[in-house]
Amino acid sequence: MQNVLLPGAVVLLTVVLWLRRKPVKPMLSSTDASGIAQLNRAQLELVIEPASDGDSADGSLESWTAPTSELEHLALQRRLKADMEAGPEERLRAVRLAARWGHRSALPLLRQALRDSDARVVEEAAAAIAPFRGAPAAAPTLQAARLPRNVSRMR
Repeated sequence: MQNVLLPGAVVLLTVVLWLRRKPVKPMLSSTDASGIAQLNRAQLELVIEPASDGDSADGSLESWTAPTSELEHLALQRRLKADMEAGPEERLRAVRLAARWGHRSALPLLRQALRDSDARVVEEAAAAIAPFRGAPAAAPTLQAARLPRNVSRMR
């Protein structure tokens, strides 16, 4: 008798809970999404326009020349570090300048820019680091093989 009561109670409880559930409401009252698409296009145009304004900063980089002396080299590094601590536009300009410079001493700055909150800075930093990937840090110098310390025991 107990073998029948327990499964019967489970079935009865399942039916009661199934009947008391709330009806599922449809997500959209209509399937017309043209208003949403129009709003998305308008918002995209607002976002894309300021990004094209940043391309005018590249014009100033075209006339830029790489530092020739050690003092210019250090001054440029200080300027890049100062720009990386400023706002997003300055960080973007610093990464573009470091990419244009193409020197190994700018790699720590570019690695820092890879963790930036601005996606444009991260993209520029990744593109600037790409030429350095896979290249050895310094070419190994070939030295003549030195004889063992105790040559007499080898012969």
